[in-house]
Amino acid sequence: MVQSIDSHNDSKQALRDGSKKRQNPIGSPPSRHSTEKEVRQDVVNKSRYNKSSRRQSNRRQSPNKSRFEMPPKAQYLALDCEMVGVGPDGQSSSVACVTVIDWHGGIIFHSFIRQTEPVTDYRTFVSGITEKQLQKATMSLDECRGIISQLLYNRILVGHALQNDLEALRISHPWWLTRDSATFEPFMKFRFDDNVLWPRRLKDLANEKLSREIQKAGHPHSAYEDALAAFDLYKSVRMQWESAVNREVQEMNNIHYPQMVRNYKEQMAMEYARLAREQQQFFNQQRRSQMVQ
Repeated sequence: MVQSIDSHNDSKQALRDGSKKRQNPIGSPPSRHSTEKEVRQDVVNKSRYNKSSRRQSNRRQSPNKSRFEMPPKAQYLALDCEMVGVGPDGQSSSVACVTVIDWHGGIIFHSFIRQTEPVTDYRTFVSGITEKQLQKATMSLDECRGIISQLLYNRILVGHALQNDLEALRISHPWWLTRDSATFEPFMKFRFDDNVLWPRRLKDLANEKLSREIQKAGHPHSAYEDALAAFDLYKSVRMQWESAVNREVQEMNNIHYPQMVRNYKEQMAMEYARLAREQQQFFNQQRRSQMVQ
């Protein structure tokens, strides 16, 4: 009786072993169910791989589309001028001192300007310019203009209320190479209820944005101090400022490029017509000379 039970258990174990062997026989092809499952898994893996590759590709490409290359620091200069009054009651301004600094605050140029008209108001309490300083000045405004023009060529000019300084120097500078903290909209404010932005004083901007006190009461202005403050204001929002300039340049290019192409085509058509006329005149002269001979 015991033997029969053991043999019965052995037969059950054999059947179980046999069923396992039939499920995964060696060398036999996989079942239809397992094949479909593997195909589905392979499709899922490929889909995940493609999505991951696209995301990585977008991450690599998007910076090139959305970002732009910042100008090198060596391309920047900051300028500030101090004025004195000439003419009746000193109402007309004349350049008395010019200071130019680089990105790191190093002085590139600093000179007092020899006056060609009598100074009627030295404005010492604001400009810091004294009669003694101008008596020692040897550089003329024309010489200064030539030096400043060379320094600013293809440079980004930073300053505050630069229009006044450039007009006094009689120098023009491209708008896309100008960074004026007086006309940068985030630095401006609405003064009245007319929704018109107005420039703010450099002193107020330096106090608010840089926590720096300049142009202290009872102390004359410093051209170096003012140029440095304007430079630091620009640095505090450099990315935002350059992005705004970059957008304006692209908009200008989109507007003017088609017109430039049309002008170029018209110019080339006129040039071709002129050449055709000259060529025809040349041939006519050749025929006349042959007929005379």
